[in-house]
Amino acid sequence: MNIATTLIGLEEILKKESGGKVVCEGRILFNKNIKLKSALLSYNLIKYFKFEDEKEVYNNISKLSFKFEGSFRVDCNRQGKHKFSSQDIRENIGEIIYNKGNKVSLDNPENIFYVDIINNNCFLGKNPINLSKRNYRVRSSKDSLNACLAFSLLKIANYNKNKLLVDCFCGDGIILIEAGLIGGKKLYGLSQDIKNASINSKIAKVKLNLNDKTLDWLDTLFKKNSVDLVITKPMVVSKTKSLNFINKITKEFFHQSNYILKKNGKIIVLAQKIELIEKYAKEYKFKIKHELDVEVGDLVYKILSLKKAI
Repeated sequence: MNIATTLIGLEEILKKESGGKVVCEGRILFNKNIKLKSALLSYNLIKYFKFEDEKEVYNNISKLSFKFEGSFRVDCNRQGKHKFSSQDIRENIGEIIYNKGNKVSLDNPENIFYVDIINNNCFLGKNPINLSKRNYRVRSSKDSLNACLAFSLLKIANYNKNKLLVDCFCGDGIILIEAGLIGGKKLYGLSQDIKNASINSKIAKVKLNLNDKTLDWLDTLFKKNSVDLVITKPMVVSKTKSLNFINKITKEFFHQSNYILKKNGKIIVLAQKIELIEKYAKEYKFKIKHELDVEVGDLVYKILSLKKAI
C-alpha cells in the first residue's frame, strides 16, 4: 500500500484521483501505480499508528525488523504542535535503524525511510517521490501557485479539454499549463508580465494565448457570454498595490467576468481575504456556490466557486 500527501483541504480531490481513502488530514491510502497530479508526494507505507508522545513513536518503530540491503537515511516531515522537532525524529529513528545492523549514508543512501507526522498520526514510509515538481516550471515568482493546487482548482471547476478557460492574473501560467497537459486547447491568460508564463508553457509544450493587456480589455478580447471558466488567483494588497487599487481591480474583474462568461459559466478564485470578492460578486449578481479552505504552509486560503445568479 502507498500513502499520497496533499494540501490540507484537498483530500477529496486526491481521493477521487487515486481511488483511495482518506486516512487523516492531507493523507490518502491507495494501491494504484499511477502518477497523481493532485498529490505533493507519495511513498510506500511500512507502518501507520497514532501516538500520544515522542516515546511512543520510538517504541512503535523499534518493533520493526528493518531487513534491507544497502545504506539508508531517515527524512522527516512534521505538521502540528509537538514537543519534539523533525531533527529529533531523524536522529533517534536513524539510531534505532543503525543499531539493527544497517549502514548510514546521508548523502547518497540506497534507502530513504520517511517519517511523516501530522498531529498525532505517524506514517513510516520508504523512498518518497516528489509528485508536485513539474519539469516545465523553470520560471517562478513569489506569488506562483503550487502545481498540485493548480490542478486541483481545475478539478473543482469540473474543467475538461473542450472548455474555454481564462486566467485573468495568470502569473507564471501554472493553472493554464496544467489545463493544457490534460488536453486543453482554448487557454487564455492575462498578466502584466507574461515572460514567465511564455517560457514555462514552451517547455511544457503547451500552447497558451497570452496577453499583457489590462482587465478592461477582456470585453474586446472575448465575445459576450463566450467563456466557460475563469480560474485565477486575484491580486492582493502589497507594497506596490494599494487597497484602493485592489478595490478597483476586483470590481473590474467581476464587471468583465459578468460580460464574458456564459450563463452557466463559473468563476473559481483562490484568495486569503474575500471581503472585496464577496462585495463585488453580490454587486454583479454572482452567487458563491461552494467554499473550501486549503492550508498552504502557514497560510489558509479559500477556494470560492461562483456562478451567475439567473
